[in-house]
Amino acid sequence: MEQQRAMFPSSKGVCTYDVFLSFRGEDTRYGFTGNLYHALHQKRIKTFIDDEIGEQISPTIFKAIDESRMAIIVFSKNYASSKWCLQELAKIMGCFKDKELVVFPVFYNVDPSEVRNQTGSYGQQLAKHEEKMKEEVQGWRFALREAANLAGWCFIDGCEYEYEFIKRITDTVCSTSKQILSHVDDYAVGLESRVFKILNRLQMPDPKVIVIGICGVGGIGKTTLARAVYDSIGQQFEGLCFLNDVRENSTKYGLAYLQQVILSDTVGENIKLHNENEGISVLIRKLQDKRILLILDDVDKLDQLKSLAGTPNWFGWGSRIIVTTKHKGILAAHGVGNIYDVPRFEYHEALQLLSSIASKRPNPDGVWDRVISYSRGLPLVLKVIGSDLLEKSTEEWELSLDRYEQVCNEETQSILEVSYNSLNEHEKRIFIDIACFFTGEPFSYVKEILSACGFYTKYGIDRLKDRSLISITPSGNLMVHDHIIDMAMNIVQQESPMNPCKRSRLWLPKDVLQVLDENAGNGNIEVMILDNLPQENVEKLSDKAFKDMKSLRILIIKDAIYSEVLQHLPNSLRVLDWSGYPSCCLPPDFVKLPSNCLIFNKFKDMKSLISIDFTDCMFIREVPDMSGVPNLRTLYLDNCINVTKIHDSVGFLDKLQELTATGCANLTTIPVAFNLPSLRVLSFSECSKLARFPEILCKIENLRHVNLWQTAIEELPISFGNVTGLEVLTLMDCTRLDKLPGSIFTLPRLQEIQADSCKGFGISIECEDNNGPLEFTVSPNKIHLYLSSCKLTDEHLFICLSGFANMVHLDISCSNFTVLPPCIKECIHLNTLLLTNCNQLQEISVIPPKLREIDALNCTSLTSQSQSVLLSQGRGEGEMLVAGSNFGSPTYDSFSISTYTTRLLLRRTTK
Repeated sequence: MEQQRAMFPSSKGVCTYDVFLSFRGEDTRYGFTGNLYHALHQKRIKTFIDDEIGEQISPTIFKAIDESRMAIIVFSKNYASSKWCLQELAKIMGCFKDKELVVFPVFYNVDPSEVRNQTGSYGQQLAKHEEKMKEEVQGWRFALREAANLAGWCFIDGCEYEYEFIKRITDTVCSTSKQILSHVDDYAVGLESRVFKILNRLQMPDPKVIVIGICGVGGIGKTTLARAVYDSIGQQFEGLCFLNDVRENSTKYGLAYLQQVILSDTVGENIKLHNENEGISVLIRKLQDKRILLILDDVDKLDQLKSLAGTPNWFGWGSRIIVTTKHKGILAAHGVGNIYDVPRFEYHEALQLLSSIASKRPNPDGVWDRVISYSRGLPLVLKVIGSDLLEKSTEEWELSLDRYEQVCNEETQSILEVSYNSLNEHEKRIFIDIACFFTGEPFSYVKEILSACGFYTKYGIDRLKDRSLISITPSGNLMVHDHIIDMAMNIVQQESPMNPCKRSRLWLPKDVLQVLDENAGNGNIEVMILDNLPQENVEKLSDKAFKDMKSLRILIIKDAIYSEVLQHLPNSLRVLDWSGYPSCCLPPDFVKLPSNCLIFNKFKDMKSLISIDFTDCMFIREVPDMSGVPNLRTLYLDNCINVTKIHDSVGFLDKLQELTATGCANLTTIPVAFNLPSLRVLSFSECSKLARFPEILCKIENLRHVNLWQTAIEELPISFGNVTGLEVLTLMDCTRLDKLPGSIFTLPRLQEIQADSCKGFGISIECEDNNGPLEFTVSPNKIHLYLSSCKLTDEHLFICLSGFANMVHLDISCSNFTVLPPCIKECIHLNTLLLTNCNQLQEISVIPPKLREIDALNCTSLTSQSQSVLLSQGRGEGEMLVAGSNFGSPTYDSFSISTYTTRLLLRRTTK
């Protein structure tokens, strides 16, 4: 039993997050890590990022780690200086060792060997911790070595674009998140013992390729078992693939498509296969040297096994292949003798499941016994009947049980239909839409679509969840059991068994083709999806059939079927979701559609439209007049490389919360002014042709970060001071920016300015008397300034030091000033000063009183008196780190000084 507990991750609770981000806030929060978080969010990856600042780690952090599927550790220069980060790391690696957490390290401007061997800054930072907590540091050292030995990513400035690096990470996370178990049954009665028996059959230490079958009737829990096994042992393999619903997807997409999915998931290659015979040879070539875990779920034909897992020698040593099926004969025909027959629930297991579902309801004599009898030991049926009764009063139970008794000897679907028939018409329509079209889709996406159709979606979905007809995974995706999907599709097919043209919903390619080819559109069709249609049949398709679909609510087009826009869509349409839309505009008559139709047209009178996402759209060249969309909240234009202009009206959408146009390389014109009081997110990073920033006409209190990295912005307006909620301003590589407005000092929450490589950078000060002394507001904020390679002059530096007198971190490396102004002594909170490669710097007369670190490496013009000032600083109270070149002596009091290097380190420990 102890071995059983060790192998099965029973301690893992519900996963709330897909990814937990561990990072050093002062290094990367508002730069790399913030951008990574945004990219993951855009991919609908639910990510935990800690916004707390302090010295003591919060219990919510450990809870978030426990409830995450993956962790990304961003090792940066100062990661090990934080006890908080190291405690996070120890917790993460503890979860990793229990085989519950997938861990990816990111080495951000840090060599992996520095983390692994604890050299350089990592060695120094750990040595400092070790003076006070030696035993705990040993555990941190071990965790650092373990994490540094994992496969991850390494980023060095100047070697690649950061956005490309982030894309590689998000692609891997997306792929991995599909492979990790996303949802195990909420009521996992009997799961642990059954998984243990399967693990015994897999003989994990055996180096041979082992194929096993999991067999049983529908609704008995085969998929749930396979997913639990997958989650338990997945990290032991080089490649993973859980191929869902082979029966349905092979019919819908073909076996060659499923072979492509296997290749994509296991080796990360997107290879276009023309047929399954070609796919077999590619699978063998790519997988025969790779140790993989492959699960083929719900196989119902022998040719599926022959095309997807032909023989054991297709796969590398130690691979494991698991097949779930209702048909034991298929396994025997394929030579699979290692078969686990999933047993039906025993009485005590069934009673435990029912008790967990209806824990707060009384159990009248004989009721549960009748339910257990009618369910025939099938967990799915137990859940559906139990949930159905839970919705009813005790007086209604007998009537409902009588209905189940009438069908208890029929197929499982007939039993499930009793629960379906108890729904009202509103709930039935929502259920059929979800089961036939939206299984696996994010709840937020489905809610938006169904709400546009006039449904009270959240209420309806909650009711379906209560009936156990659908579920929502911890990551927010809607799931429906394949048996329940079959029931829903059968209900639709029974509307017209022989003629699909008369059915309310069409999803099978052959049925869709029949309707379009025969121009057989009619008023019965409500929802249609065009996906995976045979290319040889689509060239002559007309769009005229749509005109007669007077009840069509939702049209989803995923194939490149039409090379031109559709001219005949009905006015009933509420949702058009068209991947690869072939134009940058829609026909004029589209404006006749209702204002709540989620269609991107000329944006006239569309008061219900709240979100527009044009990410990666190649066709859009201008964002048109948006004044007809007054309630718009989000506008995403990221990577629209051909867009050149955003209409002025966007600047006056007072409900707009997020505006991002990252990577719009040809964008030159944005609104002349912003009157956006609700704005929370703003990014024009990598818009390399954008030269002007708009005037700010109102107070913007919720905008925390403005990202203008790699733009051609020349200056910011004085009205920029109206962005009163701003905490981080990113201006890195804005090579044409030569000054900031004096109003920058008035921003009450500003914490950080990232302006590295802004050549000629300065701050403009407006004076009433040009002949008088400079007068300006001094910022009270304890700010971090990153101004390396800005070629700061003496005047620029004086203004920065005077205006940001409360700064705590200042990086002015690679600048042109000659004197460190005496006013720096007023910077009483400054603890880090970086002067590297300031080769024109001659004079340092004073040092701020609380400075803990100064780096003057390659300051080759320093006078001897200035060198003495630096050296004498090391003799002060507290601890001080000084780095420099071309100065020093072999010994200096109790400090160790080497004349054989160009870098001088002085350390003095407080007594």
